[in-house]
Amino acid sequence: MITIHQYLNKYPIKKNSKKLILGTIHPHYHENFIIPFFYGNRLSLWNILNQVYNGAIGTPISVDGILRVLNQNQIAISDTIVRCERKSKSSLDKDLIPLQLNNQLINDIKNSQIDEILFTSGFGKNNAFKLFYVDILGLKITKEIKQNREVLLEEYVLGRPVKLSILYSPSGTANTGIVKSRIYKAKKDQYLGFKTPVQAFKVDHYRDLFLNKVLF
Repeated sequence: MITIHQYLNKYPIKKNSKKLILGTIHPHYHENFIIPFFYGNRLSLWNILNQVYNGAIGTPISVDGILRVLNQNQIAISDTIVRCERKSKSSLDKDLIPLQLNNQLINDIKNSQIDEILFTSGFGKNNAFKLFYVDILGLKITKEIKQNREVLLEEYVLGRPVKLSILYSPSGTANTGIVKSRIYKAKKDQYLGFKTPVQAFKVDHYRDLFLNKVLF
């Protein structure tokens, strides 16, 4: 089963973009998505960002609402895979076989104002950060990067210093891992009164990164 990315060409990185959200590739059956856009299958990312930006995307979530908020905040969105094969109907990164990586990202970033890239997955075999950092840029992931979940690229790589930060996955399937994380354990008491404490934690985490607040 071959998946070809449906949105990369339609929503290119703009030259005035300052932040970039970077994932892998959308699930195969895009015709069943709630909205025809990145993360349009479950809207998990957009539901979080709608809270971060105080409901500015609107309800129900729409492509127009998302684009309005992204453009107002000079945020671009893209993916690391243009085309892939799938071992099964699963949308999990581990079940992908990348066939064509989005190497155009290098020039697109150089030709923009992007100084921070926010990855929706980390260090696994086909995760967004790993594919970009190792397979596209040709760099090596260190123990320090894994521990800090961020790294500052030197100017020579992309033409300016660019901060790379790994978000906790917006997907609900990531919640079990988040609960076990050092950061969540240190903060969990402040979320005890929430109906969905892990989701509340993720909203705060995204708010810190997208609004450039002090990190945990």
